[in-house]
Amino acid sequence: MVPLALWIAEQIKKGVQPVPLPPLPELLKSIYQEDRIDYRFGHIAQLFSGPPESHPPTTGDLRWQDAFKLLNRLTEAYPSVPWTMSQRQVEETAQFHEQTAREAIATTAKVRSQKSPETKIPLISGTFHQALKEYSKYRKAHFTKAGEFDGSGHYMLGMIENFQKRQPNLPLAILDFTHCQEIYDFWRNRPLNLRTNKPLSKKHCSSHIGELKRFFIWLHTSDKFAWRRPEDFDLIETKVQKLPSDRRSIHDIEIKTFSVDHLKLLYKHALPAQRLKIVWCLNCAHGAAEIGRVEWEDLFLNQPHPWTNEGLKITSDNNDSWCGLLRPKTDVVGWWWLWPETVQLIQWWKSDLQRRIKRDLKSSERIMLTDKGANLYRDSSRNAQSSFSNEWSRLRTRVAKAEGKDAIPKLPFGTLRDQFSNWLGSDQNRAVIASVALAHGIPHKGDKLLYKHYSNRPWAHLFEAQKEYRQALQPMFDEVTTPAT
Repeated sequence: MVPLALWIAEQIKKGVQPVPLPPLPELLKSIYQEDRIDYRFGHIAQLFSGPPESHPPTTGDLRWQDAFKLLNRLTEAYPSVPWTMSQRQVEETAQFHEQTAREAIATTAKVRSQKSPETKIPLISGTFHQALKEYSKYRKAHFTKAGEFDGSGHYMLGMIENFQKRQPNLPLAILDFTHCQEIYDFWRNRPLNLRTNKPLSKKHCSSHIGELKRFFIWLHTSDKFAWRRPEDFDLIETKVQKLPSDRRSIHDIEIKTFSVDHLKLLYKHALPAQRLKIVWCLNCAHGAAEIGRVEWEDLFLNQPHPWTNEGLKITSDNNDSWCGLLRPKTDVVGWWWLWPETVQLIQWWKSDLQRRIKRDLKSSERIMLTDKGANLYRDSSRNAQSSFSNEWSRLRTRVAKAEGKDAIPKLPFGTLRDQFSNWLGSDQNRAVIASVALAHGIPHKGDKLLYKHYSNRPWAHLFEAQKEYRQALQPMFDEVTTPAT
């Protein structure tokens, strides 16, 4: 086998796609075989027949004309290999042929009408990757409000980066129905994860296909490129393949949570600030994204429920405290009755935080701040909840050292958000309460009429369930009688 064929096999084995023009050593060794020259590559042989100092150092340094000829010869010799040139060579080749096409159209128009066309003939310029770069700017602006970037947008931008890294850079001029289908097929066929060498998950590939759909809609309507969706574009197949390895076990469906004994150990070894986060998440079914966005004005301490005067039928007085806020992105309203322990830790936290940052707190500020007054939940970060995760890891390590490495299961901080809803169980009425506790839009299909308006939600039942859950966790509170120390 010639060196070039071995090199190609190695690239395919590595999953390189498209395959770049081969290195000169492998190419030249394959062109010259036993004092004979492969006639298909006669142009390249002639190019390198002169003195060495006149040779291009690599195939990437070839003039676009020579690189384009080499690309055609390689395609003839190895038609199953998806070859590509360097970005520079692609750009220069496209520019030349676009200009030639414009001149040909102008000449045709002149011959037919005896005058040159008055306006510039629009042709499709640019490449798939160039369009993706512009689309990335559009998506970044989409996730930026008031100059602040929403961290949830990092995932979308990451998918756009994956399109550029893993898919060929085609000229938009040839991006027809077939090529569009090939772009979708790459993700439909579940490519390998470059890190684990296993097929990407169905959900991960579906997300990429969803982003591709948004990209092509943007590209079709954008004035930056002249590309338009080909005829029958809506017939493109987008369904992701299902693999035998996707089969789930019944054990995968079970939601893993902490037992009361586990929570006792976590609460016992936690610092006061960590106890506040634990109790808050258990009390309100919140995760890092929710607790990290609560502001002081969202708290209503030691007072009847604020909606009592607006017709909300619940019994409350000055011994009660509440948290009310809109869930980020969906604007679904949520209300939670606060346990006495939660209130106690909130009051301690406010006093301690003001001491550390050396100023009074504003009602519009978030509750969870750092010693420098910055938000603990960083919306614009790729990993917005890293501060919560890191603190949680330190607490788990402390429990393991004191109680043994298997004292508590290795579950993430977000597990605390599932504790209350999991405790409520799967009974339909209790499931509705769980949905309200999690501030879901519509708990299930049968609730469209009953929960269309916020005032119709079963707030009273939720608050009673919170009190019941507080009693179920009494052993945890008995473990630590003074949580703020």
